[in-house]
Amino acid sequence: MGQLIKLQDYVSRYELDIYKYPSRFIRLKRLQWQQLYKAWDEGVLVNSSPEIISTATEEPSGKEKIWGKMKSVFTKNKEEWQEDAAGQVKEWTIIDDEDANMNRFPFQFETMPKTVDELKYQFLEEIFKVQIQWASSTVFEQSNVDISYFWEKNLKYFMLRFPDTFLFLYKPVFSLKKAEIQTETILLTPLEVVCIKFIELEDQAVYIGSEDHFWEKRVNHQRKKFLNPLIALNRTESIIKGIWKQANIDFPISKVLISRNGFIDFPSAPYGITLVDHRNYPEWFKRMREFKAPMKNGQLKAARALLIHCHSVSKSRIY
Repeated sequence: MGQLIKLQDYVSRYELDIYKYPSRFIRLKRLQWQQLYKAWDEGVLVNSSPEIISTATEEPSGKEKIWGKMKSVFTKNKEEWQEDAAGQVKEWTIIDDEDANMNRFPFQFETMPKTVDELKYQFLEEIFKVQIQWASSTVFEQSNVDISYFWEKNLKYFMLRFPDTFLFLYKPVFSLKKAEIQTETILLTPLEVVCIKFIELEDQAVYIGSEDHFWEKRVNHQRKKFLNPLIALNRTESIIKGIWKQANIDFPISKVLISRNGFIDFPSAPYGITLVDHRNYPEWFKRMREFKAPMKNGQLKAARALLIHCHSVSKSRIY
């Protein structure tokens, strides 16, 4: 499951400490799955079971809520992380109050799963909701989430189908020179950053690529021009390079244009652009799904540099 470290202009806890939360999420997800599967396998899993799928039985009072937040932030964190000679991030050791309060994810299944596949599906669906929460709140701040993101097809595509070590910025808004600029989706793998854009206007459409400002879409003997999608990808790449130049970061960048339900015809595509359409999508998808490299320190540094320049709109959670 990919990790959503930034969603549009929402405040994200990953912005607070990119070295903490990716590893924490992986560890907590693994622990929760083990507990959930054990309960299901032994036949003791029930809907809304507080022991297995709930974090708390009631909301704390006002003073307790405020004190709990203050304590979790200001308590000394005994976390350490290391990297080996190749820059590979090793396992974190985390012992703090915030971690103790987050050692379980909340689950509420509408129907009881009958098979392991159903259990996995419902588990990932619930974890996806947790991802939205982590990408729209911190201890002190929260953003107003557009409810449509919970059903956003492409967002769920990234989150539910890719490895845990993939970090995503979904259509992030960057604050550059007193201006806010929204970009395409940015994927940080342990080895490179990938700028991704979809063109899926109609099923079985053929997209005729060129260096011009507009491309042509052909479907059912009809032709229609639309804005060259590479313009947005090139702008995203340019913003990333500018940020990394200031931070003295050297990390490979590639660009991918995807049409899962159509065909892209652009024999003279510029260098650095990967065209993925209905013909080669299964191969590309399989390669991404089977990516096994662990998180790298360089990957986290690159992510941190981007998050620093992201724009966030939020409000206080302490009333």
